[in-house]
Parts: sequence; C-alpha cells; structure tokens
Amino acid sequence: MRLLCTLLLALQKPVASLPDTAHIVIVATTDIHGRVLGWDYVRDAAAPGGLSRAATALETLRARYPGNLVLVDAGDLLQGNPFATFFGRYDKRQPQPIVDALNVLQYDAVTPGNHDLDFGVDLLRRAAAEATYRYVSANVVDDSGKALFAPSVMVPRGAVKIGITGLTTPGVMLWDRAQLAGRVRVRRIAEAAPAALAGLDRAGVDLKLVLIHSGFGESSYDTTGVGPENDAAALAAVSPKPDVVIVGHTHREIRDTVINGVHFVQPKNWVQSLAVVHVSLVKDSARAGRYRVTAVRSDLIPLGNVAESPRFTQRMNAAHQAARLWAGTPIGSASPGFEARYARAQDTPLLDFINEVQRRRAGTQLSAATAFDVQTGLPEGDVHQRDVVGIYPYENTLRAVKISGQQLREYLEHSARYFNVYQPGRPVINDSVAGFNYDVVSGVVYNIDLSRPAGLRIRGLAYNGKIVQPGDSLTMAVNSYRQAGGGGYSMIAHARVIYDKGEDIRELLVDEIRRARIIQAATYLHPSWAIIPDAARAAARAAFGPAPAAAAITRDSTLLRVLATSDLHGQLEPRVWDWSQGRPVGGVAALRPWLDSLARTCGCASVRLDAGDEMQGTALSNATYGRGTIDAMNRIGIDAAAIGNHEFDWSVDTLRARMGEAKYPFLSANITNSAGTARPDWATPWKLITKSGVRIAVIGVTTTETPTSTAARNIQGLTFGDGAQAIKRYLPEARAAADFVIVVAHAGAMCDSSAGGGNMASCRGEIIDLAQQLDSGTVDLIVAGHTHLRVNTVVHGIPIIEAQSSARAIGIVDFVRAGGRREVHAQLVTPYADQVKSDTALTAALGRQQQAVRNITERVVARLKVPLQRNGDEYGLGRLIAEAQRAAGRADVAIMNNGGIRSDLPEGVITWGQVYQVQPFQNRLLRLTVKGDVLLAALEQCVAGRDHLPDCHVAGVEVWYDASKPPGQRVARTRLANGKDIDKSATYTLVVSDFMATGGSGFKMLVGSPKEDLDVLDIDALTRYLGVLRSPVEAPNDARFHRTDR
Repeated sequence: MRLLCTLLLALQKPVASLPDTAHIVIVATTDIHGRVLGWDYVRDAAAPGGLSRAATALETLRARYPGNLVLVDAGDLLQGNPFATFFGRYDKRQPQPIVDALNVLQYDAVTPGNHDLDFGVDLLRRAAAEATYRYVSANVVDDSGKALFAPSVMVPRGAVKIGITGLTTPGVMLWDRAQLAGRVRVRRIAEAAPAALAGLDRAGVDLKLVLIHSGFGESSYDTTGVGPENDAAALAAVSPKPDVVIVGHTHREIRDTVINGVHFVQPKNWVQSLAVVHVSLVKDSARAGRYRVTAVRSDLIPLGNVAESPRFTQRMNAAHQAARLWAGTPIGSASPGFEARYARAQDTPLLDFINEVQRRRAGTQLSAATAFDVQTGLPEGDVHQRDVVGIYPYENTLRAVKISGQQLREYLEHSARYFNVYQPGRPVINDSVAGFNYDVVSGVVYNIDLSRPAGLRIRGLAYNGKIVQPGDSLTMAVNSYRQAGGGGYSMIAHARVIYDKGEDIRELLVDEIRRARIIQAATYLHPSWAIIPDAARAAARAAFGPAPAAAAITRDSTLLRVLATSDLHGQLEPRVWDWSQGRPVGGVAALRPWLDSLARTCGCASVRLDAGDEMQGTALSNATYGRGTIDAMNRIGIDAAAIGNHEFDWSVDTLRARMGEAKYPFLSANITNSAGTARPDWATPWKLITKSGVRIAVIGVTTTETPTSTAARNIQGLTFGDGAQAIKRYLPEARAAADFVIVVAHAGAMCDSSAGGGNMASCRGEIIDLAQQLDSGTVDLIVAGHTHLRVNTVVHGIPIIEAQSSARAIGIVDFVRAGGRREVHAQLVTPYADQVKSDTALTAALGRQQQAVRNITERVVARLKVPLQRNGDEYGLGRLIAEAQRAAGRADVAIMNNGGIRSDLPEGVITWGQVYQVQPFQNRLLRLTVKGDVLLAALEQCVAGRDHLPDCHVAGVEVWYDASKPPGQRVARTRLANGKDIDKSATYTLVVSDFMATGGSGFKMLVGSPKEDLDVLDIDALTRYLGVLRSPVEAPNDARFHRTDR
C-alpha cells in the first residue's frame, strides 16, 4: 500500500516541459582507412585529410553547438594504409591507436566496414572492447544468428533521443570468406534494416540515423545468395524509414541526396571532408515527450587546408613514429622501371613482378593482378615496407583456381570493360569501372582490341604458342577478392580452388624482394599483352600520362632529349686541345653542369647515356682502377652505359667491382660464354628506364673487336657475338615495354666529315654495318662509341650519334612532335669548361684524387723540341715508342700497334702523367723468338687495313708494300737495320706488348711463340728512353713504311 501511494504521488508531480524546438548536429566520417594523422606513410610526407585535421574542425563545431553534436563513422577504420597495417598485423599495443584516436575525439557510434574484418574477427572484437564509442550493426551476426554487436544504440542530446543503427555490405562474405567462415555472417541489407528501424521506433527515439557501409550503384560481384553490394537506396523504401543515412564504402562524396524523404549524405574518404548534418526538430503534439524532424540541411567541410590539432597530434605521435619506423624499414632494392603509372595501358615490370610471385608460389600456369594505384610503384634504389604497401594496399591472400579456356576469355573480356570503344578525341577510360577491377593476366599472350565493343575485344589469346580453346584446362593464381568473384568476376567464383594456404600476398612480395636483394625490371618483364590498334594504345597511355604544364604546350613539343657521351677514358680533368684555341674542354666537373643545363633548357624528359670505355686512360683514373671515374659518372647522373672493350683491361673481376659501385647499369646484349650458349649474369642485355613518365628501353652492345683490342687473359671464356643479332633477340620485349628503344653501342664509325661535321653520307664501320641489319623503325636511336670520332648520321632510317672521346663532345638528340609527326633533331656540341661554373663537389673530389697521385704524375721526364702528334700515315711519336721498346729488349725488331698510342705530347717540358696518357694500358713487354715467316706475317698485319694505311709503327726494319693487293700479300720487300732482307727461315727477336703477343689487334700469328718477359711496362720503357736521349728530344723522322702502288 505504501509503494502504491508513492507511485501515485510521483505521477502527480509536474513533468518538466520540453523545449518547443531542438537542433541536433550530426558530424560524420567514413572510410578513414587508418588516416589518423595527415601523413602519407607510403611517400613519407604530409598529406591532406586525417583525423588530426578533423580534430581542429570538431573543436570549432563543439564550441559553436555545445551539447548538440553527435559524432559517427560509417566504417572501414582499421585497414588501408601502412599505419593500419602495422597496428593490425605487427604491433598489438592497447588501445589500438586507431581506436584510441576515435576515443580521443569522443565518437558516439561506428558501424563496421568490410575492410574492418580484413585482419580477422578477433581484431574487430578487440577494437570494440577498447572503444569508448559503440559499434552498431543490424546485419552482422555470429554463426548462430546472434548479433555480433548491438543492433542499435540510443544517444541522448538534451531532450532529444537519437537512435543509431548500422549496416555492412554483405559483399564481405565473399571478400573475407576465409576469415568469416564458421564465425560471422552478414545478412542482406534490405532484410535486416526494417527490424532495426522498427526497434528504434519502439525505443521511442526522435531521430533515426543509419550508418551504412554500402553505397549507390551496381554490385561488383554476382549477388546470388549474398545480396547487393551497394544497397543504400533500399533504405528509402523500407518501413519505417530512417531520417538521415550516412553512406560509406564507395569513396565518393554526397552533400545531400533526398530519396522518398530520406536524406543521404557521404563525406569523402580518408577524412578529406566532414559531413555536417543540421537536423531541426519540434515538439510532437501527437506524442507526449517526443520530437519530430522538420528539416534537414547538410554541408561538407573540406579538410585539405585545415591545420592539424597540436594536442591530437601530440597524443598520437608515439604511434605515428612507430609506424613510420616500420614503414621505412628497407627490405631490398629495385632497378628503375617498377612504376605503376602505365600499368593499365601496357605490360609493365611491376604487374609482371606481382604475377610472377603469385604464379610461382601457387605453382600455376597463369596469374592475374591489378594496379591498385597508378601513382605508386617501387622506387629505384632502396625499397621499403611502405613501398610494398603502396603497390599492394589490401590484405588479400593468395589462391589458385582451375579454369577453362572459356572462363579465361570471359575473365579477360570482363577486365577489358575498363575501356571504352576507341574514338579519336573521346575518353578511352570507362570511368564507371573502378581501376582496381581491371586485371592483367601473365602466362598467356593476348591483345585488347578497342575498336570492338565490350565482350568481343580479346584477340590472339594463346598459351605456349597455341590458341586457347574454350575446353582447355588452365590453372591461374588470383587474390582472394577475385577468387570470390569480387569486381564482377563471377565466371571464376565457383571454379575449383586448387591452392589456398591463407598467405598474405603483400608478405609474399616482401619475401621475394628480400630473397632477390635487388629486383631487376628486366628479370620480370615478359610482355604478353597489348592494346590495339596503335592509336587506341597511345590514347590509353595518354590517359595516364602527366598533364603538361600550360606554358609548356607549344605547336612543336620535345618528347625526349638524349644526352650522349662516349669513351671518357678517365679524362676527369679539363684539357686544352690543339684545336681548342687555348680553351679547356670537358672534365667531369664541367660536364655535369653542361648536362644539367641541356636537360633543364629542354623542359622535357631527358636521359643520359654513355657508349662505354669510361675508365681506362689516365693516371688519375687508373690509380684507383677506375673507381674515381665511376664515382664521377654517378655524380654526373649517367642513366646507362655500354660495356666497352677497355672495361676489361683490369680483368672481369675488377669490372664487376666497378659495376657494383655504379648507380647505373652497364649493358651488353652480345657477350656470351665461349660456346655462345649462355650469357654471364653480370652482362645485362637491356634495361627499361623511365624519365618523367617516358619509358626508354636501352639495349647495350660491345664491339666484336674486343678479343683483338684488349688482353686475351682478361676475356678468357667470353665471346663477343654479332651485335645486330643480339639486338634482334631482345628487341621484341624491349619494344613492347617502351616508348623509345635506344641502342647504346661501344662500336663506332668513320665518316668523311667526321672531323668537322657536315654531310656524313659516306660513313663506314662496325656500327654502320650493324644498323643496316636492323629493320627501319625498330630502333629509335643508336648512341655509338669506340672510334673516338664525331658521327651524326642516319642509316636505314636509324639516327646514329657518336660524341668523340675524352669529353670533347656531347651528343644531343631530340625527339620532337611537330605538326602531328615525329622528327629527330641531332647535334654535337663542344663542352668548353669556361662556359659553365664547375660543379663544386666534383671539383673537390678531383682535387683529392689529384693530390694522391701528384708526386708521380708531375715528375718531369723530358723536354720535346716540337709537338709529337698522331698525324699522317706514320708519325714521329709512334716511331719513338717503337725505338724505345726495341732498345728495352735489345731486339732485332719492335712493333707497336697504333691502338695503344692514345694521346699526343706537347712541345716543351713533359711529365710522367702526360706520357701515361699516351700509353695508359700498362702492358708488359715481351721479347719473342720468331721465324722470319712469322715476322713477315706480323708486318703483313700492319698493312692489312681497309684504309691502306699502316696500323702500327716499327723499329729495326723498313717495309715496302703494295696496298692494291689482297691483305696478306702486300709486303713486297723488307730491310732490317743490318741492311738485309728478312729470311723466312731465319730466327729473329721481336719486342711486342703482352697484348699483341696473345693475339691482340689481330696479331694471332704471334700466339705461342717462345717468349721472355722483360719485366718492364711499355710506359716505363718509353720514359727511360726519353731520359737518355739528348734534350730537347726529337722523334725519328725517317719513314719505315713505303707504299709502292702510288
């Protein structure tokens, strides 16, 4: 009775009157994907968006609307960037930092997105347990049908009761099937929503708010048995209806769309904007103590220019630094060429790398992969964890399926929907298809014909050279999302799964990079697909190319500038030449600003190529066996170089050591073992180089004269094959991968105008012969070397440029689009050192090297009466060297090959360093014992050249020869120093270098002759001889070769 009285008295107490109106402010985010701070962990740089910027806006909103604000999120918090990956997989600190960030910002409710289940159900449960906000979901249940989270929550703001429920796209049942099987089910949205909303009505709420991780549009999979992926619009047709729906999942932005009285709002993903929904309510006269909604007004607040909240960033800093440290962990390195920019327009090393890892791991014939973000890629040089997350941001696992040829064709046709039918001037990309739903398949070859309608585009589909038939059986590696039919690939959703070990694909990619240590683009690139016709392929590439700056668009635009050098031969210092009128030319400290300026003034993509023979030739370079030259070439920014014959002068081991120190590749496609059956692993045939989005395939060639122009001991076991055939071997894959194909060849030419430019119609030489064997148009340019001459010519439609030697010239080749056609403009310039400001770092490095060798190189060895230059059929310098070698060996005859005389000597005092430049190879002198017929054969070799000029100098003998006769029959008579002719049966002593004694320069007749090592180097023989001659020294002026046919 007392209790009853108490209740009656309570009922008689006056009820506090409700305000007539109310104002609720709903603030929403969605698809945060780990963006706690405004930081891009892939690029390790500040980025727009992030909860740290939202924190600043929230402080303002809470101050403006105290007690009225409700803060919610529509899902996909826990996955999506390196920060999320680190704390989802590796660091288990509590609370989970993303959850902690939402706690700090005082969120009220969140619904799970499909990606919140990517790390498994347990992580999501843990997040919910650590959250101060509520997880709500009306359609995520456990296997028994019990709700995994509360279906709804009521949040009071003053007298207003806000009821919040959540819904998740059922597509997660396909995409995360392995994680959810036997643990979680996600019901159809249209089935679950009415009961949840009716429950809110029964609870007496005034405002019904739905957080739905599902958007508008078509589903990306077969919905049979699952339900639509994007079913937000269904909420406008259910009963009872919600008042406001916060939409997520599709990464779009909706300010306010009203369907059947329901307001749909979607903020931009990654916290790039906040949705702010103002709801006006009035007291409901029909329902005591209740309100009804009278107006809804929505705004979007962009956060790009909003400053980050200092308090928030300080709170999250420890987690931020831990994530950065992990993301920056190096796992290996990569060559150039792993960019994603054009991966949807042409076959690329990046997708071939992913496909090869998947295919090899699953043991399948084929593999499919996609470029998730064309702005990413693996950088040249060090590769970090963040880079791999960039190219593979999702937590997909590896699976493999067995499919028919018909299913494969349907798969590729479905992928090709990404493109529109090609029409000039019309967009080639079908923007209704998400880019990450465009797959390429490795292991088969095919073309995508964009002149044909969708569904009929795949042409020439073949496996192992045979056309794929509908009934063929094939195995294909795919990610778990695709295997479940994700992206609309329903044709394989029910294919038999033959491989599924739950292996994370990103981790497999990391393991591959760690295993290889250095991944090379050429190793993985196997071009197998292409867009046709050519105009459609060009349009597809243009769709992904960088937008040109308005100021750079002109009628004629340069597509690519090639800057070419050759045969530096260790000439690190500038040098005054007899033709340079006292002005210094070249030197690496001047070469760099020259190249930088030429690249900068073009305002286009540019590439720097060198045609080989970089190191051997000066005391400064040779003192470190070329190490100083490689350091200089690194600083200059060379992108690729040919392997020259003189790269072998210090042995293959030394060359490989220098190659390892170079930041650019040394290339040669025609070096094989002696049998010609295998390529040494250090002889890389070609490389793909990308410059400002332009892809350049560079194929290397080494002169076939290498066996006769370097010491045989240094190239044992190697063969230098036909250059044209080697180029043709690699040309198809290089051509398919690149916009331009350039051959960088240490093989050269001689042209009638090679000394002074002009008309070069009459050219000859190894590189001319090579170009004539190539089909016109298959190669865009040849950068040549070896002959130390200026060459600027065109052979068989292929431009050829050769930039002399010793930094005396720079070749400039511009590929220009002019009036709808492509032209090539080539020129050679002289890099005068006094025209630029020398590079200070290179100048300092040279100074250190010079100091180390100065005591040797500046030692005076003689004084010359006149300059000794390499002019004419014979010259005094060559005779002087031959006399020095004959004197060193006290022999009957000495022969010096002209190829070993590398420089001139000036009048006046000369130093050891200057003499070293004349004979830099440090060949040892040998005294051979030969029969007269062998000596005559050696003299025949001296006059066997096509130019009818002697190619060596001699001492102790004179030679009369008839150049009109065939090589080998030209020597008419001889006279030794004793006045006698050479007797074929007599025995003579002959001094030559060890290079010549082992067959160098074609002197194969000397191989095997009895020999005695004189224990003296060629340069030492010359400096000693100069030291005993009367000063000032004069070279012998008596001719040793006499031509009888003129």
